[in-house]
Amino acid sequence: MAAAGSRVGFMDMSQYHDLFLSEAREHLEKISELVVVLEADHEDRTTIDSLFRSAHSVKGMAASMGFDAAAGLAHSMEDLMDRIRKGMPVDAALFDLLLAGESTLSAMLDDIASGGSGALDAKSLLTKIAAYPDADSVAADSRERQEDHPDEKQSKSAKKEPAAQKTIKVKTAVLDRFVDTTGELITVKHRLTMLAKSIHNKDFTDAMQTLDKYLRELHGQVMAIRLMPLSVVTDRFPRTVRDLARKAGKEITFSIKGAEIELDRSIHDLLGDPLSHLLRNSIDHGIETPQERTAKGKSAAGRISISVSREKDQVTIRIEDNGRGMDPDSILAAAVARGFLPKEKGAALSDDEKLMLICHPGFSTAEKVTSISGRGVGMDVVRSAIQSMGGSLSISTETGAGSAFLLRLPHTIAIINVLLVKVGVFTLAIPLTAVSRTMELKSEDIATMADQEFFFLDDETVPIVPLAQILNIPSREPRGKTVRLFITEIKGRRAGLQVDQLLGNQEVFVKPLHKPLSALERINGATVLGNGEVVFILD
Repeated sequence: MAAAGSRVGFMDMSQYHDLFLSEAREHLEKISELVVVLEADHEDRTTIDSLFRSAHSVKGMAASMGFDAAAGLAHSMEDLMDRIRKGMPVDAALFDLLLAGESTLSAMLDDIASGGSGALDAKSLLTKIAAYPDADSVAADSRERQEDHPDEKQSKSAKKEPAAQKTIKVKTAVLDRFVDTTGELITVKHRLTMLAKSIHNKDFTDAMQTLDKYLRELHGQVMAIRLMPLSVVTDRFPRTVRDLARKAGKEITFSIKGAEIELDRSIHDLLGDPLSHLLRNSIDHGIETPQERTAKGKSAAGRISISVSREKDQVTIRIEDNGRGMDPDSILAAAVARGFLPKEKGAALSDDEKLMLICHPGFSTAEKVTSISGRGVGMDVVRSAIQSMGGSLSISTETGAGSAFLLRLPHTIAIINVLLVKVGVFTLAIPLTAVSRTMELKSEDIATMADQEFFFLDDETVPIVPLAQILNIPSREPRGKTVRLFITEIKGRRAGLQVDQLLGNQEVFVKPLHKPLSALERINGATVLGNGEVVFILD
């Protein structure tokens, strides 16, 4: 009977496996963020309480799922936070212990996610946590604090926390299917719009206008569901900067502004690595050591900041430091020495173009490879990722004062507005975020120098480059009295890309390309127009 009763009482927890991993990781990310906050303000009672609650939550979830090793380590961290809540003094070693505990718990979760039990060796860490410091040695100090300030705990804990919003967890695959379906509906709408124009039926046209109205509303709601604040990506950066700065022996203050601005989840998935590369470069190459900064008359601590802003359908991210800056001529000299370009061609480059040379694959000015950066892959990864999102990268610097990297990104890359153009037999789409304006020039407005055509725009010399030449496809229409082009930015400089026809703007659903088409250069996806024509979207 006892055996039968045990089986009846057994509850299968495997159905909660994914939910446990998801929620436990959220708590660990929060622990990582809060430890950095507490390190800056040891007396922040709200942060101490939040750390305790997160450790307690991880302990409870791991115990209920039967992952004893993770539950034991979380319990040890919870006990440590409880001693701090009771007044135990802290020092720098505490934060290293808490972050080591978070990292070990994350490794345990990775092991559980891959089918293990999470039973990693944490004996040494558990011993250090238990020994930090002997609780009896601070008991008197704890009592003294409570006697001197009997209402302190109550007053600080009485702070109201913002009301929690009701939310539900939805699998990202479900959201992706929502977007796919909405995108296909937009394609069908374009086809019906073409039919409405051909049959000249007022009732049908009116119905199409109503359909367009509600489809736009549906599109807005679906995209709103996919939007996530940039903080999902940037919340881990204070911990990253802290750890790398300590490893490099540097003092750095770090700030983030505008992280509440929302971006499509598909951009979040691609943005983490580029931003991490930029931070690593700023820490390793940008910010000087305290001794170097003091010798230059600067404050010992360097500064790195991330600021985010949004204008219409574009988001701008600026990563700035007040370090040593970059010398465009030194970058050019390094590029020439490594054979990236001939010396005579480099002499004609502007300072902005010289700075962009750091994005050349394999380029590095580092004298030695470090564990932080210097392998010549960082900035190449950044530029490639930003371009794959339909965005752009520009660099500004002042020698001795610091550098700034400006990323301009579309708000979403799933359903976008494009400029349709005709080049030869092909209809092509260019994301509107990459187009500053379209123009039709008369032949007399175009000048030629050294076999390069150009025109003047806002007192700037803008070169004209046939898009057919870039894509290596024949143009069917000979040069007439009017030249059609659109203005975009190539390698940090404005250029006019000549096309055969400008067909106008349209909202399209971006379909990713698969092998072998995914190997095509300068192509970022495809879409289907209302007439069934497949159109490539240019990178």
